[in-house]
Amino acid sequence: MKKYFSFFIELYLFTTLANSIEDDKDKKYLIFPFKRNLTSSKSMTPEQFFITEFYNQIYINMYVGSNKQNIPFYLYLQQYPTVLQSSNAKKGEVKGIYNELKSNTYKKLSKEAIEFEEGDLVKGILSEETFYFNSTSSNIKFYLSVENYAKSHITEGGKLGFRCFNVYNESLESNFVIKLKNLGRISSYDIAILYDSNKSEDDNGKLLVGALPHEVYNQKYNKSDIKSASCKFNDQWEIAFQKIALGNEIFDRGKDILFYPEFGFIVGTPNFFDLLNISANWYEIFNSSKCHSYEFQIKDMEAIDKPRFLYWYTGYYCQKDINVDNIINESLTFTSTDFEYEFKLNNKDIWMEKNGYKYFLILKTLNIENAWILGRPFFKRFHMNFNLDSKNMIVYPNVNFDNKAPDNEINYTSVYILIISGLILIIGVLAFFLIRNYIYAPRKKRANELVDDDFEYKGGNTQEENKIIPGEGD
Repeated sequence: MKKYFSFFIELYLFTTLANSIEDDKDKKYLIFPFKRNLTSSKSMTPEQFFITEFYNQIYINMYVGSNKQNIPFYLYLQQYPTVLQSSNAKKGEVKGIYNELKSNTYKKLSKEAIEFEEGDLVKGILSEETFYFNSTSSNIKFYLSVENYAKSHITEGGKLGFRCFNVYNESLESNFVIKLKNLGRISSYDIAILYDSNKSEDDNGKLLVGALPHEVYNQKYNKSDIKSASCKFNDQWEIAFQKIALGNEIFDRGKDILFYPEFGFIVGTPNFFDLLNISANWYEIFNSSKCHSYEFQIKDMEAIDKPRFLYWYTGYYCQKDINVDNIINESLTFTSTDFEYEFKLNNKDIWMEKNGYKYFLILKTLNIENAWILGRPFFKRFHMNFNLDSKNMIVYPNVNFDNKAPDNEINYTSVYILIISGLILIIGVLAFFLIRNYIYAPRKKRANELVDDDFEYKGGNTQEENKIIPGEGD
């Protein structure tokens, strides 16, 4: 039985390690599955499509507070702090899921609400609360929202910001990544938004915090393929690209590129659409009854340092029987000397088929002339990592989406199956020994059998034959 007891101890230790923070080769990191908050139906019109898809609301779930409220946290690369919407918000503000009055672990760190001159958080109370993730917990600082910018796009959950700097003087430790690093829960300041599939209709993925993607998913990402560059701007994830071309035709030079995964489309410059309008295929198709344009405006906005999205946009779409490969049969190429790479988007990346229509995922606006905004379509094609300390950006041009079981990521399903199998084995072994001992255990002696071992019992059919006879040693 000793060896089975030893097996049980080893199994217990393995279970304990498997439920801690992932730690592979001294790397500590966290992995959160994300989904997209998107409400659509088969009866959705093309006009509704552009409004519905405008924001790429991807979120992770974490339990917060002593009563472990399940809160969706939306990911914002271009905002800095961690924010929670309170269910006790005053009239006129967005009521959240989180109720600080029902948590015994909530701490108010600022006596009064802090006012911010810019950004969508107008007033917030610096606070601290227990966050639960991956069978562990940490005390995380955040702003409890008291008042928001009226036209910002706010949800009832929370926000996780990953911006380069606290440009509005938010507390440094109100940033989720910086706080986790200071607590020693992660090894680095890296974050990556990694989609599970490159199919345009798929929206699930993983948020990796504290390690580089190739360190965790070493079968999906190749370290030798990575391209890196330092952010050249002081306040947001942005870089200048030297030239942008459609096929061999260069139409933009020295344009700023803003990386914006929380945006559902790509915003192109007027020069790009001027080039499309004079191309024979585009002109012919969009002057027919098969393809259309739709002009629209979003009434709310992501308020960063200016009303970036409060413009009029034009979206383009065609009936599903149109071969969009004939409309744009050239790659859209972004050339960067900083990354030392040419980023190419093809038709598959910039068109989406949905509900009987094919939608062009690059929007036109006359209000942005000197920059491109790269949202969801770009992040579906190129997986990126951002380091909040070095301000370094890494791009993985080649993603192996066929790999389903990364070498370095702990497979908790397999762990649980192993644990359950081990417990069943232990129970089976114990049951076997109990049954075996019961069957083969020495029979309880009767009263007439309770004799000294120096005597022997000889059975017989008569009373005389049943006498006790002294042994030969007497």
